[in-house]
Order: sequence, then C-alpha cells, then structure tokens
Amino acid sequence: MRYYRLYFMDRFSGHIDHFREFEAEDDEAAVAVAEGWRENCPMELWNRQRKLKHWDDARRSD
Repeated sequence: MRYYRLYFMDRFSGHIDHFREFEAEDDEAAVAVAEGWRENCPMELWNRQRKLKHWDDARRSD
C-alpha cells in the first residue's frame, strides 16, 4: 500500500483549505478514490513529493 494525500484548495487564494490522507494499492487506485471525494474546489493528489493529478474548480465553465 502507498500513502497519499488529497489537498482541497481554496478557490480564491489557492492555499490549502483541508486535506485527506489515505492508502491505496497504486496511483490508479488513488486517483479513483480521489474522484469519489470530488468537491467544487481545486484539488491536488500527492504521493510524497510527487504530484499525481490536479483538478480545477468543478464549477468553473471552460
């Protein structure tokens, strides 16, 4: 199992608002877990010093 941290960012300041720590078998499984915790704010998934994925604000229209 690998250790991951999912950061939920403040959409205005870009600073960390809160985070969740969890373990997963691999990076693919960790991304799937993070998708299940999706909120209407930017998020970043990290494994130690590796940033695996960044999600933009879900409410943002592109």
